[in-house]
Amino acid sequence: MQVYHHRMSPEDQVYLRDFFRALEDRPLDPEDPAYIGLYDDPTLGLEDPAELLLRSIEWAPSNASAQLLSGFRGAGKSTELRRLRRDLREAGYLVLLFDVFDYLSPSAPIDVSDFVMVLAGALSDGLEEANVLKHAPSHETYWARLKNFMQSRVEFHEVVGKMGAVDIKASLRTDPTFRQRVQQHAAGHLAELVKDMRAYVSETISMIPEDQIGSGLVLIVDSIENISGTITNSEDVQASLERLFTSHADNLHLPLVHGVYTVPPWLKIRAPGISGRFSGGLQVLHPLTVRAPGGARDPAPAALDALCHLVSARGDWARLLGERARLDRLALESGGHLRDLMRLLSEIVRRADQLPVSETTIQRAITQVKSELLPIAIEDARWLQRIAKTHDASLLDISQLPRLVTFLDSHLVLCYRNGDEWYDVHPLVRDEVEQLARRREADAEEGEAAGPPGA
Repeated sequence: MQVYHHRMSPEDQVYLRDFFRALEDRPLDPEDPAYIGLYDDPTLGLEDPAELLLRSIEWAPSNASAQLLSGFRGAGKSTELRRLRRDLREAGYLVLLFDVFDYLSPSAPIDVSDFVMVLAGALSDGLEEANVLKHAPSHETYWARLKNFMQSRVEFHEVVGKMGAVDIKASLRTDPTFRQRVQQHAAGHLAELVKDMRAYVSETISMIPEDQIGSGLVLIVDSIENISGTITNSEDVQASLERLFTSHADNLHLPLVHGVYTVPPWLKIRAPGISGRFSGGLQVLHPLTVRAPGGARDPAPAALDALCHLVSARGDWARLLGERARLDRLALESGGHLRDLMRLLSEIVRRADQLPVSETTIQRAITQVKSELLPIAIEDARWLQRIAKTHDASLLDISQLPRLVTFLDSHLVLCYRNGDEWYDVHPLVRDEVEQLARRREADAEEGEAAGPPGA
């Protein structure tokens, strides 16, 4: 039964419900009415990462390549990958897109052995779904091939036993003990595993009719950047991702496949020069620059207009907020990060008890989203304040990287590009950071004035 707030009409409640649903954080296909092509807006002056990836694939000197796409969580990577898929299909490519979490756990270190299994397995699944091998009904899936590979080697017997192909696929994702044991035994067979995987991929792709494969095959792997681990193993997970894309970069170049992999934005800090290991380099999605860097931090009208257009595609924001100035304020508070802007609007919709909403409702929503970024340790505040002043996130030493990763993943620190890349503290916590940093300086000065104990 629908329950209505006593100050809201049923019509208003339906509007709020529909707007709330429209603000849901989800990947959008270019055909979705809510999709807005920000990179098509010349006033923003943005480099289009999807277009750069497309050119890297189309202009590759062979029918195989590998490239990386990075960006913050919620920056729109999954949406832009769907646009890339559309554009590639229009250019005649057979495109397979999959989410790595359909095959692997987001909370465990990732090993090259299970990753190459997943690449071949996902490619096999995608081709089955696309029904491009219907003329070859006897062709085996990669999971069947992997089962035979394992069961023909003594070392794997105690791990897989008489498991079926479907069981192996499911256990890689859901059974951490099984996955760890497979990794341990695969370490001594990595070269053999990769060779067999490459042979399977080559054999399978060569069976696809020319009118089905067209210009070539593209495999897009989404959500790798969201493999973050837990509080206890996050550093191990980060190290595993670094190894995968540096030491084992060659194993991610599949025969007869153009691969696109999403990676976390901190990877290029932890592994300088990583883009040189991939034929298409590393493309990065950034938040919109809603304020210019520097002391003045003047609002950027073109970015605010673009975000207004984007929100308008989700629903009638004017009915909720009334004035455009309120929407601009929220856009500035979001730091130009799309997911954070949607979060702010969602919290306002949930709290609405009149239309347009009151200033109190807006402030409560801002406070709620801000609280999700707090508390901040005083020592972290000193570092964040330095980032806010210098717009640089340089590390004093590599041991600081896990903390910087936390800043980036939680959006405490945002990375922008206006020509060069630069960093800034999230607007929602900028005042808090400044206050904490001042408190730390005051405490230090007070300690110096008091002198050593017993003075």
